[in-house]
Amino acid sequence: MRERAETAERNVKTEQFARNTMARQCAEKDAANTRLQGRVRHLTELLASRGEQGDAETRRLKTRLENMRATVRKYRKDMDGQTRLIRSQQGLLDRLYGLDTPAVAEGENWQQRRHDRMPGVTL
Repeated sequence: MRERAETAERNVKTEQFARNTMARQCAEKDAANTRLQGRVRHLTELLASRGEQGDAETRRLKTRLENMRATVRKYRKDMDGQTRLIRSQQGLLDRLYGLDTPAVAEGENWQQRRHDRMPGVTL
């Protein structure tokens, strides 16, 4: 009987400890939940107050983005013009120095046709 009583007392103490632990954990979770609800309420009010300000900021950013896109289009157009100008001037230089003649084009692969070329060497 005594052994049963001691076992019962140990079981009761274990159950009390478990209940106290669970009660403490529930209280901690409840306190955290209350804090989070307050934080959510505060952030919701903050977002609501900044709604119009956020819309203005969004419009300002969209305007900046459009300005940047227009600038990029302008620079690309200028770059394309510069590229055409460089190609045109390169063609003029080639004609001036005689680099556009058929003889130059025929001699393009002269190194492969050399008679004194060393075997096994690739260029």
